[in-house]
Amino acid sequence: MIIIFSLMAAVMVKMMRASSENISYEVIGTRAYAAAGVGNQWALQILFPLNSSAASCADVTSATLPNISNTQGLLNCRIDNIECSSFVESGVSYYTVTSTGVCDIGNVSTSRTLQIDARSL
Repeated sequence: MIIIFSLMAAVMVKMMRASSENISYEVIGTRAYAAAGVGNQWALQILFPLNSSAASCADVTSATLPNISNTQGLLNCRIDNIECSSFVESGVSYYTVTSTGVCDIGNVSTSRTLQIDARSL
């Protein structure tokens, strides 16, 4: 009887450990998702500045990526890469911005990539 209870306790401990690891991955992955979203918003702010005409993808790719590693909620996260492409169709500019956010905590690293499309008015 003692052996059976010991085995059951060992299995429960293993299940709880796996569950807590899964939650950790979800939290870090959510932060990486937010970091990628910040990257896309940053790129759109460069592409469509207030009170002036639209910029180009070259302005986005040549700009220095913002440092978000000390931002509350995004500690140990960074915007790893931002890509921008554009084309003109019937006088309207279309943009595709792809941003990758990465979060590292301990020996766990997660990344998320978001892509958005935008067009000039």
